[in-house]
This record gives sequence, structure tokens and C-alpha cells, in this order.
Amino acid sequence: MNTGLHPVDLGVIAAVMLGVTLLGHRLSGRIHDRRGFFQADGTMPWWAVSASIIATVVSAVTFVSVPAAVFAPAGNLTYFQVILGLALGKVVVARLLARPFYLSHNLATSYEYIGARIDPSTGSFSMGLGLLLNTINAGVKLLTASLVLDVISGWGLAGCAAFIVGISAVWGALAGIKTVIWTDFLLFLLFAAGAVFALLYMFGEITMTLPEAIVWLDAQGKLALFDFDTQMSNSSTIWAGVIGAVFLSVAQGSTQGTWQRVKACRSVQDAQKAFDFAALFYVVHLLILGVGLALVVFYAERGIPQTLAAELVDAPDRIFPYFIATELPVGISGLFIAAIFAAAISTLDSGLAEASDLTVNHLYAPLRRERSESHYLFASRLFMVLWAAIFLGLALFFSRYSAEGLLQLTFKLPNYIYGAIFATILLARFGIGSLGLVLWGFVLACAVVAFLSLQGIAFFYWCPISGGAMFLFVWAMDRRPLDWAGVVDH
Repeated sequence: MNTGLHPVDLGVIAAVMLGVTLLGHRLSGRIHDRRGFFQADGTMPWWAVSASIIATVVSAVTFVSVPAAVFAPAGNLTYFQVILGLALGKVVVARLLARPFYLSHNLATSYEYIGARIDPSTGSFSMGLGLLLNTINAGVKLLTASLVLDVISGWGLAGCAAFIVGISAVWGALAGIKTVIWTDFLLFLLFAAGAVFALLYMFGEITMTLPEAIVWLDAQGKLALFDFDTQMSNSSTIWAGVIGAVFLSVAQGSTQGTWQRVKACRSVQDAQKAFDFAALFYVVHLLILGVGLALVVFYAERGIPQTLAAELVDAPDRIFPYFIATELPVGISGLFIAAIFAAAISTLDSGLAEASDLTVNHLYAPLRRERSESHYLFASRLFMVLWAAIFLGLALFFSRYSAEGLLQLTFKLPNYIYGAIFATILLARFGIGSLGLVLWGFVLACAVVAFLSLQGIAFFYWCPISGGAMFLFVWAMDRRPLDWAGVVDH
């Protein structure tokens, strides 16, 4: 299946990458200090920030693995339940975190916020957890994009991963979060257009009419949206999808990526608006579900080649890349590959900006005090390159687990620590706790996750149950009243 990229496709990909780079850099302007590099000086329009929020979420995992999950023999549309939870979670983050984050002053990171609301040691501890979470997520998502490119180009996982993470590092280093947000906005438009075109192209190639296809898909059980099963071992239920995704969104909202985007907005109202409208932008996920349904009908009419069927057993996520490589005309396939790059890069450049921000402000600057801002800017760009190398190594390590399905891998791995991160930001939001209590709560959260895993409880429940247990434990032991304002004003 690795037939290599046609020169025209290579030219299209190069043109898209170069065009986005130049336009993103032009829109970003010049950067003079760390605040501009990591927080955009509060100059970004809310709609660009909103698109960037979703572009960070819509990774190559979504673009490739969601259609594969629908296409699988027992696949259906129950991932829609997760989409509902994620969208609702963005609204919760807008209300719970965006306002206190924006109105809190003289803080560089979300973990400094946690340190100011609880104590500095807890802020440092939570920073370590957040950095670990960011690294895991970036490694998995880089692996997914590399798998896609390898299927089409035959460059090998290492070469593909190096190419993708290299572009991400260049974009992030140009002007920090400004370039990240503007390029994410442009990339959001690109992969949304790619999903729409995929649907239209397959509709044109399928002999069934749309009503006939819908009836046939329903007969195959592909149109099921909701599963109200109460078995907690089932990860495809409405309870697991919505409850788990809302709690995951709040946990993700505690990360530096959220802090950067909130602070990049021009007002607190814009910050909340950015997250509210991000919930509406999840319509892109619905388009990607539609791509999965279209693939089912397309290959039901044409048949699946034996070589592809054998590959799908060990690598279920290769169905959409195979379609791109073998069915789309030259040039058009290049645009699709560029769209998948867009989904990957829009996640990775955000991860690099977050990791560099935390490294410089929490680790490097305290050791190199009273240096010039130009020195810290150089260090910020240097750490982006170093983190790019770390993400690359982790992606290659994760490649040995790709057979279990990257969508499962993406959700499952971070859930080992999401509960503790969720509880910590909630404790900070309401001004509760101390390092000792947080550490004991962290031990409790880890024990709860281990117990849930042994009991076969679906991983979507791990964050709300373990995080809820940690929050209630610390609150009960601390016994302070909740501080509803959540603002650091010193």
C-alpha cells in the first residue's frame, strides 16, 4: 500500500505548509518578551482563539481514528456521546475557569495560579503532573499522524514523525502562542474543508441514493447514537461519554494551554465567548463521523481488498489513509494529506508552546534570574526544539501499542492522572487544601484508578470518580469554606 507520494502531492503539501507558515507569521507580528511569546499580550480576537481551541482538540487521532471506529464491524455513531460531553465541557470551563484565570494578575502560568490559591509547592507538584500529561498526549498524537503519513508515503514512522514535529517546532518558535493561534485558525479551516470534501466526493462515487444509504446503514446498526446501558464496564454509553468527557474537559482546562488562550483574549467576556463558541465548533466532529459512514457504504459497494482486510486486523486506523492513497485523484490526495498534517500540527504546536512555557517559567527562569527578555525568548525557542525531540522519542515508543487502536490509546493513557489534575484545579478554584493534603489525595486518586481498572470499569469513569474522591477527601480534611470568586488579585 505504500506507493509513495506523487510529485504533485508533494508540491501541494509543500505549498500548503509554506502558505500557512508565511500567513501565520504575518498575522502574528513581532514578539518582544515572554508575555507576548506565551500569552500574546492579550491581543487576539476571540474567534481565532475559539478555532484554536478546537484545532488543538481535533488531532490526527480524531481525523483518522473516528472514521475507523465507525467503519469497524461493530462500529456505530456512539462516539457522538463523547462529542456532547466535550462540547458541554467547554461551556463548563468558560464558566468555571476562564473568568478567574483572566482576572488573576501577576501570574505567568495556570500552575502559578494553583500555587497562589493553595501553596507554591502544590503549584510545582501540579505543574509536574500537567507536563507529564502534555507529554503523553503529544506523543500519542504525533504517532497517529506519523502512521498516516507512513501509510501513504512509505517514509517510515521515524521519518514521518520527525517531519511533522519539525514543522510544529518551526511554527511555535516563530512568535509563540500568536503564531500557534493564527496557524491553528488557518488549519482549522483546512481540515474542516477536508472533511466536507471527503463526504461530497464519496457521495459522488456511491451508487446508492442518500435515503437508500441511510436505510441500509440503519439496517447494519451503524446509525446508533446513544447507548443507555448502565454497565460501568461499557465505555460506549451516554453516561460514560457525557460525564467522563465533561470532567476530562475541566481537567484539560487546568493546563497551561487553556491559560495561554484565556490570557491571549482581549477581555474576560471574549475569553468566555471563545470557549462557549468552541462548543459549537464541535460540528467538525460530526462531519468526521459522517466520513466514517460514507466509508462504510463506499467499501460495501466496492469490496475491501484482501491485503487491506489483513492490515486492518492489526492496524484498524488505516482505512481512511488507504482511501486517500488509493481513491483520490493526484493533487486532491495531497490536500487531504495536508489536512491530516494540519490536524496533527495544530495539536503539537500547542503542546510545544505549553511545554516550553512551563520549562522556562517554572524551571529555567528561577535558575537564571535577572536575565534579559531577549535571553528568555531565545531559551523559549530552544526548549521548543528540545521538547520536539522528546515528543519524537515518545511517539516511537508508543508505536509498539498502535494495534489496540489509537483512539482507545489516546483516551486511556491520560486517564491515569486526569482525576488528580481535575481535583487539583477544582481545589485551587475554591481555595482549599495544602501540599500535604493534596499529596494524600493524589495517593487516594491513584488507588481509586487502580481499583477501577482491576474491576474492569470503563476508563471514562476514572477521572470523575478518582478526582471526586480526591476533592472530597481534601475538602473534608481542610474544612475551609469555599471561595467562590477564585481570583488572585495581588
